[in-house]
Amino acid sequence: MGTTKKAKVEKGAAEKEQTFEASLGELEHLVDQLEKGQLTLDESIETFEKGMKLALLCNQMIEDSEKKVEVLMEKSGKLLTGPFNEMGQ
Repeated sequence: MGTTKKAKVEKGAAEKEQTFEASLGELEHLVDQLEKGQLTLDESIETFEKGMKLALLCNQMIEDSEKKVEVLMEKSGKLLTGPFNEMGQ
């Protein structure tokens, strides 16, 4: 039987709820597979595509976290911007 619409929605929601650490771990695993060079061309392309999606997801999570940090670093009604390690000094 085919994949139901509900299963597709649940899969999409699960991907969005995946933690940064889990996504990064999965990305590292995919890189290891590619570096071993034992995949077929089709498997390599599929693995690379999954890796790119995970890399974009991780990047988005980092950007979202940076935005949250900027909000938390707000002082006296003014948002302090700049490198994170220099803020709050």
